[in-house]
Amino acid sequence: MKTHEKGYLHAVALTVSVILLLLLALSWLPPIHVGEWQMRRVDLLADLRPDSVEAESLVSAPMSTQSTRARVDTCRAGLTCINEFSDAEERGMSPLYRALDSVATLGRPVRIAVLGDSYIEGDILTGHLRELLQQRYGGCGVGFLPITSNTAGFRISVRQTFSNWESHNANDTHGYENQWANLTGHYFRAHAGDWVRVNGVSSHYAHLDTCQRSTLYYMGSGAATVTATVNGGGRRQFDIYVNGSVGSVSVDGAIGSVSWRVERADAGVRFLGVAMDGDKGVAVDNFSLRSASGIHLSGIRDEVLAGFDRERHYDLVVVMYGLNVAGRRSSDYTSYRGQMTRAIEHMKSNMPQTGFLVVSVGDREEKRGGQMRTMRGVLSLVNAQQTIAYDSRVAFWNLYTAMGGEGSIVKMVNAKPPQANLDYTHINFRGGKHLAGLLFDAIAWGHEQHNRQSASYP
Repeated sequence: MKTHEKGYLHAVALTVSVILLLLLALSWLPPIHVGEWQMRRVDLLADLRPDSVEAESLVSAPMSTQSTRARVDTCRAGLTCINEFSDAEERGMSPLYRALDSVATLGRPVRIAVLGDSYIEGDILTGHLRELLQQRYGGCGVGFLPITSNTAGFRISVRQTFSNWESHNANDTHGYENQWANLTGHYFRAHAGDWVRVNGVSSHYAHLDTCQRSTLYYMGSGAATVTATVNGGGRRQFDIYVNGSVGSVSVDGAIGSVSWRVERADAGVRFLGVAMDGDKGVAVDNFSLRSASGIHLSGIRDEVLAGFDRERHYDLVVVMYGLNVAGRRSSDYTSYRGQMTRAIEHMKSNMPQTGFLVVSVGDREEKRGGQMRTMRGVLSLVNAQQTIAYDSRVAFWNLYTAMGGEGSIVKMVNAKPPQANLDYTHINFRGGKHLAGLLFDAIAWGHEQHNRQSASYP
């Protein structure tokens, strides 16, 4: 072999060895977080690690207070019920159940906000949950929509178009102003002439083709002039002024489509979104924020949360995070537990009549020993999320158990047609329909038991 060929092979071998050593070193690094974003882990030895490296199991519900035990009924066979950890303040499911009892006379829709990550992006799961609730309790419309969305072409529950607004969300590394953080995770600035148009649809879900009210939400400081055009007809003008909190303007009618246009706006005005609602029944708002863990909720100012509560009161807030928290080598979620408990307490204190439901992370798989297995850390995270609900005295629903536990996401991937994606993490719309049915059944059963117990203990 020629000398220069030997030198070339030695150089290649040295390069490969250095790269392997670097990758092995990276596999031992702890999780690296930059704000809400977590760097994907490198673990060359994942398939070789025995299952005993991290022995996990689901634990039973934490011991609850006597007042809570008095309101817990036996769960129906085959159903994963909602665990109610609320105390005498009743900040779990009771506010929702009471509102549903008054749905015909409430004078507004019963409202549910679902806060989550990419698991519900594009109205996956929440679209079918909304349809089931509206079929049972009435209502129409898709609910709240951010002004713009990178999933507008993917979302099948609405047709939304918009101009070139200046968009900001909690994942931005530049330009995001924490003082305008809010429940949606997004805010928008407008130049004169910016617009957003929303059309109801009827091809995939019921009750979304028309609604009775469209509302534009905003915050910040300053004045603006906006116009609304309903069903392509005449325009209605609104002159608005906002001073730090959340405000709104609305148009009513048989609304199949609506366009909101900014004629002028001061630099300090921030726009949040547009809602399409009925005048009664149920409204379900999808507040998905890709890559979120939920801890950003602690940074919302009191005035903003109180403003949301005033302008768009929620009877239930569903807290549904976890994909961006679970890790292959993570089993200690003590820090996350504390952060999320503080976030929920923060929302509770500024939304005093709202109930809260923590939904656990679902099954997420990784390849170990040549087989797809539930990712290390998932069960520990489920246990931590259950404890978050208990510590906060709110309700908890175990999505991991409801969907079938170990290997359930694999079954959904292999279903014909598939119900989940090949990343063995995210569900698709068919999977969302399945899981939405399980959550709806749990809510409906809980409502029945609540009314039965209320009749027994007036």
